[in-house]
Amino acid sequence: MSATLSQSQPAPDRLKVAWIAGDDTFAKMGRTLKPLAIGLMGEMIDVVLVVPARADVREVPSPPVEMIDCPPAGWLRAAKGRAIVLAEELARRGVHLVHGLAIAEAELTRELADLCSVPHVVSCHTFDGASQLHRHAPCPDAVLASGDIIAAQLQDQLHLPSNQIRIVRPGVYQNGQVTCFDDPARIASIVIDGRGGNFGALEAAVRAFAEARRRDIDCACFLIGAERLEKRLRKLGETLQVRQELTFVDPPTISQMPGILSGADIFIAPRACSEVNLWALMSMAAGTVVLAADAPEDFFIDGQTAYLFGGGDMLDLADKLIAVLTDHVTARQVARQAVEHVQTHHSPADMVATVVEIYRNLSGPAGRYNSDKLTASA
Repeated sequence: MSATLSQSQPAPDRLKVAWIAGDDTFAKMGRTLKPLAIGLMGEMIDVVLVVPARADVREVPSPPVEMIDCPPAGWLRAAKGRAIVLAEELARRGVHLVHGLAIAEAELTRELADLCSVPHVVSCHTFDGASQLHRHAPCPDAVLASGDIIAAQLQDQLHLPSNQIRIVRPGVYQNGQVTCFDDPARIASIVIDGRGGNFGALEAAVRAFAEARRRDIDCACFLIGAERLEKRLRKLGETLQVRQELTFVDPPTISQMPGILSGADIFIAPRACSEVNLWALMSMAAGTVVLAADAPEDFFIDGQTAYLFGGGDMLDLADKLIAVLTDHVTARQVARQAVEHVQTHHSPADMVATVVEIYRNLSGPAGRYNSDKLTASA
């Protein structure tokens, strides 16, 4: 087989794009990838998904998305041989562009694009994405950053042309309603994001909840996804005498989260994430008040769309939690502003429109990146 596969020019009306996913891509990002896939279909863009055979694909909208199992790399199949097998399959299907859905898939995405002689793009949802992309030269024809802060980091560290970095904010469905504290007779419910394995951050959140209970504020707490830390946190709850009001919940699917979040009054993100916190964004969309450890998120505007506290600072978190639990009017105003922010900046329709523009410009007659076509607009 030659180094590259011959590829005919795409038809102007319909494109086919290969998405390259990892084991947990859809488990983590399915709530925003699903409307994107469906929206692309409406714009006459077909999606072929390359996904590891062991991956969680419950969030993949199939159909209309076609799926191809990615053979595992190992001593029986060198990484290069795996790429050639996949590239042959993509060329056979007439793919016009390859899109790595996360930085972790950047290398395979580039190899497939080179073998098929088509453009490629990579999405960046992480705050250390620039350092990771340094290892995968040359850079993609376009990097799709999930927000302004990520885009600025990519620009500063990679020194790419500004029009090679495009902002594609994750689009999430929103009900447009403020659901927190809408029933004075209902006990206030708090959801804590237990993912990440950071005991210190979770301990601060549980202690803040216990402080609210100590002040005779009627509320209940649900800690989601603590997994291996659950035993220690249960013991902490017993020590703080809030074990009966503290419920532990196994990690749900991403599709279950909107229902959980819309039923809560408060969502606590106790630690700063290394990537875009989609749970927090969905909480804002659900009309739930967000309390978050200070993190480089575009959608966290302290006192306007969320309340920020120092990660691991129990006293700071407790003060803000108690303020929300005792001042429902102000809390609902912040939740309302958060809903409006999501509607304005994280519309699925806007996300689809931006991605369609990028795909079509990159897959035009030149067949590769054209700096005159892509603009730097978000």
